[in-house]
Amino acid sequence: MARISFNQHLGLRVTRVYRDGIAMECRIEPHKLNLLGTLHGGVTATLVDAAAGVAIISFLGGRPATTVELKVNYLRPATQGKVHARSRILKLGRTLAFASVDVKDSHGRLIAAGSATYMVLES
Repeated sequence: MARISFNQHLGLRVTRVYRDGIAMECRIEPHKLNLLGTLHGGVTATLVDAAAGVAIISFLGGRPATTVELKVNYLRPATQGKVHARSRILKLGRTLAFASVDVKDSHGRLIAAGSATYMVLES
């Protein structure tokens, strides 16, 4: 996380490590809102990508990997508090890794569901 300044700029923070993934959070702040006053979709997409990617790279022992596909379904707006992402690694292969991510608001309501496929790179 510390090596990716964009994630730091957004204030993304790992809060827990599980045996199948991680949890991250992001505080909703005025500069992260869209014109409607809700969390910008790009912040949510970055949270999905980061939660999947940090989990995958960690579980690969730090071996490099890069996003090759990212899908996000936006299910409800979030306007205040924090958003919490929980990634689950569903496949960790030699060349590809795949994770699903649920993003919830401060009340535990699902605001987005996503997935990411990563290509595992040569060290």
